[in-house]
Amino acid sequence: MIHQIQVKYDAAADRLLMQVRTRADELFAIWLTRRMLQRLWPPFQQLGARVALSRARPDAVLLPEAQAMLADAARQRSLRHADFTQQFVDARAHQPLGPQPLLATEVELQADAKGGLRMKISESQGRQITLQFNDELHAALTRLIEQALAAADWGLPLPVAAVPDAPPPVLN
Repeated sequence: MIHQIQVKYDAAADRLLMQVRTRADELFAIWLTRRMLQRLWPPFQQLGARVALSRARPDAVLLPEAQAMLADAARQRSLRHADFTQQFVDARAHQPLGPQPLLATEVELQADAKGGLRMKISESQGRQITLQFNDELHAALTRLIEQALAAADWGLPLPVAAVPDAPPPVLN
């Protein structure tokens, strides 16, 4: 279970470093390149919005114009529970994937049966991790990535996209 998430821009590597600390005191580090973020970001936002809207209004048929507005409202509600004041703790944590961050070469996104979002991140050397996000964690990770992308100044257009009907792709 995820306890803390940190996303920061590393200028020397020109990558984002996402670190996830679990309640079992495990630390997972993942490099996200500009290319991966460029491909990951729209489906990540779209699937998260679709999951949030299906939970908030399961029987509603929404006009496309209303989808982005309602998805943003759901995200803002979820962010009320996020605590961005705590320092990320990475000391003395067990690193099951080793000390070097996993370099994400493939990401698979999917909604799970419990109404959450699952992200499977793999690298070419075979290491992988699957992360499970509820609405609050998805909203918090979205905010952290937005802040890291602002620091990276990669010039990526990152607006919240409309909710698609298509299933999310596997990105690589």
